[in-house]
Amino acid sequence: MNWEAISAIGEAIGALAVIITLAYLASQVRYARATANDTNRLTRVSGVRDVMLASATNDNLRNSITVGYGIEHYYEGFAQAFEISAEDAGRLDYINLYYFWLHWGQFASSNSEKDTRELKRQITSFYRIPQVRYSWENSPWARPQLDHAFVEFVDGILSESPVAQGDS
Repeated sequence: MNWEAISAIGEAIGALAVIITLAYLASQVRYARATANDTNRLTRVSGVRDVMLASATNDNLRNSITVGYGIEHYYEGFAQAFEISAEDAGRLDYINLYYFWLHWGQFASSNSEKDTRELKRQITSFYRIPQVRYSWENSPWARPQLDHAFVEFVDGILSESPVAQGDS
């Protein structure tokens, strides 16, 4: 075998190695970008959930938000619907919102069918509680603030019959 043939084979192997390396790096960049997006989304969700939890447990903060944003009528309607105080309606609403945002974070980051099935079970049982459903359908901080795809996902689950949900 002559040196020119060996050199050509070496160049071909080297070119192939470069192509494989570039393909590997491209997949790693895509994976890193997806991971960064998930981290960013989950950090944002965590911050929103912190505000929701603080609002559920701090009456002064919740009252300031309620009055400041002029949504007293919403909590009065919630209270009347379930024969509870407007304060309790506010607490319930913010706790419900905490879970809505938690579930959105899971929805937006889910990667497997198992994750989606688990989330569907959570939504099926939790969102059918009348007070939770009221928040989902009426709260100014629920459906209007959440991702449209998640809202459609939840509404689709809630429109299914409980029997059909149990079979999934």
